[in-house]
Amino acid sequence: MITFTPLADSDHPHFARDLFESAFPEEERPPFGRLKKRDKKRFHFLVATSADDDEPIGILSYWDFPEFTYIEHFAIAEPLRNQGLGKAVFLNFISQLTQQVILEVELPHDEASEHRIEFYASMGFGQNPQPYEQPSYHHDETRVPMVIMSKLPLDDEEFDEIRRQLYQDVYGM
Repeated sequence: MITFTPLADSDHPHFARDLFESAFPEEERPPFGRLKKRDKKRFHFLVATSADDDEPIGILSYWDFPEFTYIEHFAIAEPLRNQGLGKAVFLNFISQLTQQVILEVELPHDEASEHRIEFYASMGFGQNPQPYEQPSYHHDETRVPMVIMSKLPLDDEEFDEIRRQLYQDVYGM
C-alpha cells in the first residue's frame, strides 16, 4: 500500500528535495525553496511512501483548480523505476480524483521522453494536438515546448482556458 504525505508533514524532506532536483532539469522546475510561497489552497506537494515501512518512494506535486487537477511534477526514486511502482503510485493518486486531470510532458525527442509519454498513455492519458510551451519558472524568456496530456480530450476552448489558468496561477504570468 502507498501513503501520500504533504511535504510539510513528511519525515523525508531531504529525499523530496533531492529527487525533485535530480528528476527535473532546472528549466522544468521552480527553485525548491519557492514551493513554500505557493497558494496553499491550490498547490500540494506530496511524498509517496510505502505504508509498510514508511520508506520514501517518490514525489507528486499538483494543483487543484475548479474544473481540473494539474499534476505538475511526478517522480519515483531512481532505484525503484521500471518495476511498475510508478504506475501503482500514479494510479493510486488519480483514482481519488473525479475531475479532468492534466499534465505537461516534454515533446518526444529521445527514448526517455517517448517512454514518459507511453507511461501516461498506458494509464489512459492522451496527447492534445494544440501547441503548448511551458513558461519559465525563473522569470526569464526561456520557454520549453511541451505536450499537454489529459484524461479526457480537450477541445480548443477548454485547452485555451486550461493554458490561461496554468500561465496565470502556476507560472505567474
